[in-house]
Amino acid sequence: MLVARNVTRRFGPLLALDRVDFSAHPGEIVALLGENGAGKSTLTNILAGRLRPDAGSIELGGRALRAGSAAAALAAGIAAVHQSPMLFERMSWEENLALGGFGRESRAGGSAGTRAGCTVDLADTAAQAARMAAQLGFALPPPGATLEHRSMAERVRMELLRALSFNPRVLLLDEPTGLLAPSELAAFLELLRRLRGEGRIVILVTHKLAEALAVADRIVVLRRGRVVASRASGELTESELARLMIGELASAAMESRSPSTGARGAVFEINKLVVDRGRWRALDGVDLAVAAGEIVGIAGIEGNGQSELVEAIAGVRAPASGSIRAAAADADQPGRGTIGVIAENRDLDGLVLEMPLWENLLLAPALAARACGHCGWLSAGRARALCADLLHRFRIRAPGPQIPAAALSGGNRQRLCVARALESRPRVLVAHNVTRGLDLAATAEVRRMLTAFAAAGGAVILLSSDLDELNALCSRLAVLSRGRLRMVAPGERDPARLGLLMSGAA
Repeated sequence: MLVARNVTRRFGPLLALDRVDFSAHPGEIVALLGENGAGKSTLTNILAGRLRPDAGSIELGGRALRAGSAAAALAAGIAAVHQSPMLFERMSWEENLALGGFGRESRAGGSAGTRAGCTVDLADTAAQAARMAAQLGFALPPPGATLEHRSMAERVRMELLRALSFNPRVLLLDEPTGLLAPSELAAFLELLRRLRGEGRIVILVTHKLAEALAVADRIVVLRRGRVVASRASGELTESELARLMIGELASAAMESRSPSTGARGAVFEINKLVVDRGRWRALDGVDLAVAAGEIVGIAGIEGNGQSELVEAIAGVRAPASGSIRAAAADADQPGRGTIGVIAENRDLDGLVLEMPLWENLLLAPALAARACGHCGWLSAGRARALCADLLHRFRIRAPGPQIPAAALSGGNRQRLCVARALESRPRVLVAHNVTRGLDLAATAEVRRMLTAFAAAGGAVILLSSDLDELNALCSRLAVLSRGRLRMVAPGERDPARLGLLMSGAA
């Protein structure tokens, strides 16, 4: 049995966990739910030994665990998949997995890779990983591919494989399904049930209420660092869970599809775009036009060119051929950007975690210009005031502009990225998995913001793994598969048909 007693943790003035009691039994799946900043990731990080609590204790099987020691937690049988993957970006995926449980049997001999004075058989590691990935319906990256060149979804899959390779007694999963394809989700949930049947403990952090009710035996709800409910899943409905999490249900009208704008001219165009990544073609002749006032969705299984498309639009990856054109900002709207990008990986590409919040906002040139005084010099006071205003208007839970971005929860980091992009007032907004890791209220709010942005004349390109989100928000929908973009006809928007298009089977 895993038991946490009276666990308290502060981050400066922010009380993340307030005398939390938590338990999970062998052969039980416990879903941990709550708003962004409720303390879910803090609790899982303490259980995994990544954080030391200010007070309280952790026990597994009646034995006390050494606080703040990830090595001690792993030795006791606790493995974790974190919301932001904890992997070595410049090492190959095989080397990353060899540092987990896959490499334990081959470290005394073999060939192909040497780390820390021992020899690891990377071919054997890859073979073991392939067998496990096949059970989950995962596709592995090409041999020898480094993780810095892989998508966020592929990073999450690698972290999941590495955690499972330890054959853990307790598996902690922090938002693991947000980037899984529909075809992968069923196999993943079946894996959790199989682990439960083997007597293991599974703790699942998720914002997907239907998913929690479908797989969990018990649901624990955190609100502002305190446990407010611990109930059997069979006793709850989605609406009851939502009320426990946020106090009241979000408006049923939280999503509305952007109007069709065929009569308006395109303000953003991509013509015959080709992007190569190493020896393979990531984008192969992509064409796309987006009009003012329109939200165009792009669906696809991660790893089919989505990241390369966003990078090419953002100007950080040079295309092999083709063109990208955006309409210039209006002369009567000074300080308005042309293209705004909300990156998929907020921690690596969206924020500088060590910098304070107000400095992260200044990474957007349009906001940096607004923080300058009459003589053109940057005013730290104006920048902090601007940041404080955005924290209030976008409901970002933070003590103030001066704290580092690393002190925010994952969901509040995402809110900060959204606030920075929208407040820059771009003509075109590119959003990649923009609601991943957000709670119900925040998801509804961000979707309303995107709809309002389009209604005010902005053009939105929304890349998402959430088919319900795409169908709810987008006037037009396309599928990106194997680097090629195909527009979806109105009669093809049902999930089954979209799944076939995404996999390339249709």
